[in-house]
Amino acid sequence: MPLFKLMKAKKAVGLDIGSFALKLVELKPKKKGKDIVYELEALGYEPVPYQAIVEGSIMDSTAVVDAIQHVFYESKTKTKKLSFGVSGSSVIVKRIEVQRLNPNEMHEHILWEARPHIPFTPEEVNIDYEIIEATDIPPDRVGVILAAVKKEKLQDYLNVVTIADKSADIVDLESFAILNSVLKNYEMYQQRSLAIINIGASITNVVITKGGHPVFVRDIAFGGNQFTDLIQKELSLKYEKAESVKKGRQVEGVSPAAVKQVVNLIFNELKNEIKKTFEFYRSNTTEGRIDNIMLSGGTANLESLIDFFSQGFDIPVEIINPFTNIEINPKKFDLDFINEMAPVFNVAMGLALRAVGED
Repeated sequence: MPLFKLMKAKKAVGLDIGSFALKLVELKPKKKGKDIVYELEALGYEPVPYQAIVEGSIMDSTAVVDAIQHVFYESKTKTKKLSFGVSGSSVIVKRIEVQRLNPNEMHEHILWEARPHIPFTPEEVNIDYEIIEATDIPPDRVGVILAAVKKEKLQDYLNVVTIADKSADIVDLESFAILNSVLKNYEMYQQRSLAIINIGASITNVVITKGGHPVFVRDIAFGGNQFTDLIQKELSLKYEKAESVKKGRQVEGVSPAAVKQVVNLIFNELKNEIKKTFEFYRSNTTEGRIDNIMLSGGTANLESLIDFFSQGFDIPVEIINPFTNIEINPKKFDLDFINEMAPVFNVAMGLALRAVGED
């Protein structure tokens, strides 16, 4: 479900505007028998300066504009149109139930019912929704996923896209983008209850899905930057060295045991936040089961993260590879880079799939 559609582009890329880096994915749909398959057309990765984007808010628009222009140039894409996602405290996602009415009356009815669930005035936000038909909802009612984003935040993103000489086709929620990617690449899990956790630099997106539909969404102001910040503080390191040891690289004079001790402290904080999220979900639903935990984002590559989550929740855990069902030409792309960085591109992949899959 896109937050809203700005225009219809014949060709657009998915651009994940992250706090640590921009990630770009462009797909080309192809017919294969009766099915549509997707081939990787372009791929880009461009770091952004530290704190240019903080918890989903753009703080240094000039740096972000430069990064957008550079990632498009380096990826060699020929399109100027893009689909991007938003997340953070300015984004609200709620699942509600409303009375089933005549289709002509549903739109206004849903917008009216949405008001108590959105802590902003209608003038402050853009609102979109998707109607969910589910077996656990009475026939005279329907489920609705509400999505709202503050207009001010959305305009900040649209401004940097425009200044970078690009145009936005679709605005989506990052949470829905990661779900879109998982449903495409892990079709065998579509009927399961999944907790998809995307651990970015400053925001962790949690989407709990059942039967292919989101039933609970939460953005947590917590991510890889907390690991880096604590390593800097506890081990008296500069930012660049702290980033290196966080990723498991050897740095002269730094004990791996000391790094592990610090990282485990943050792991515990993250685990407690996820645990609170699961408890809140279970207290607000009749079906609290979670079959699998799936991890993505830059922090998903941290050593021993799978073991930590498996032990903490006693639920099968795996790292998402958003390229699983995507055709890739090995002569055109560096497969080692893609395999190493795959979890980082999950949001961008979901946005790219939305860009080529919209009617």
